[in-house]
Amino acid sequence: MKNWKLLSDSEMQVWDFIYNKLDFKPTMDKENLIILPAPSQCFDISQFYNEGFNEYLYDDLHKSSMSWFETISEGKRIYALNWQHDCYSFTTKLPFEKNEFGEWLISIFPNGDYIFFLSSDLNNGVFADGINCRLSFFGKTMMKAIKLNVAKIVVKSKACH
Repeated sequence: MKNWKLLSDSEMQVWDFIYNKLDFKPTMDKENLIILPAPSQCFDISQFYNEGFNEYLYDDLHKSSMSWFETISEGKRIYALNWQHDCYSFTTKLPFEKNEFGEWLISIFPNGDYIFFLSSDLNNGVFADGINCRLSFFGKTMMKAIKLNVAKIVVKSKACH
């Protein structure tokens, strides 16, 4: 693969930020799971699990997220982290390879996993919570990016408490 790069051991230290700065505690207690820095916004996407798979919304979310990632990357690589699985970095400047199912190696639509997409400076990102069915965004640049290119799944979702 040319774009998705498996993180090295030293790059895996990004998890220190997740555990220490975001106070990530992978449990079922969604109220104390993570503390995202301000500004941040959370959306409950549980209705999209109950309705079944919607290819249009799924594709739109991935298309919108590429725009967000381009904005927050500032030309640098984005971290794509999947808790207890392989983790990668990628750039928005190269073609985006997909797996044998035609999907991203780490999807922004979480399916039972905890997923993070982070700018290289760790100031902006997405937390995709596949256990509690939530998408959360943080950082000033990310907040601007999601307002400029709103994914339809976000528009159709309720804000989290």
